[in-house]
Amino acid sequence: MIQENPTIENLMKVTLNIQTADPSAADDGSEPFVFIYGVGPSGITPFEKALFGKGVGDRIKLNVAPNAFCETIGHLGLPLPKPSGIMAPVSFQATVVDVVKAEDREVVKAMAAAGNCSDCGCGCGGH
Repeated sequence: MIQENPTIENLMKVTLNIQTADPSAADDGSEPFVFIYGVGPSGITPFEKALFGKGVGDRIKLNVAPNAFCETIGHLGLPLPKPSGIMAPVSFQATVVDVVKAEDREVVKAMAAAGNCSDCGCGCGGH
């Protein structure tokens, strides 16, 4: 049975529109960010926790301190500039564009990618 108005929960395929608060950033919105919720090697990230239970059209706004960026975003490769050094917090808004049940093959692929993380500096702990 297909849920009429699905919300974000474990193993859902989530599509987001990410916009930064930085007017100089390229926020054309043409590339949605798609991921499978809850497959990270270290569990659910704080970013994912903020999205839990949200549905299409819902928005979250986050201000992430540079020293908490990797922990907050984790294994997810959000299209955001990674802060370094002494910088202002990264501010962004994520709007839920789509939420659907992920296909089994998509879940397996996402789990393999998250568990096979190289030394990318994402903070996922998969190294």
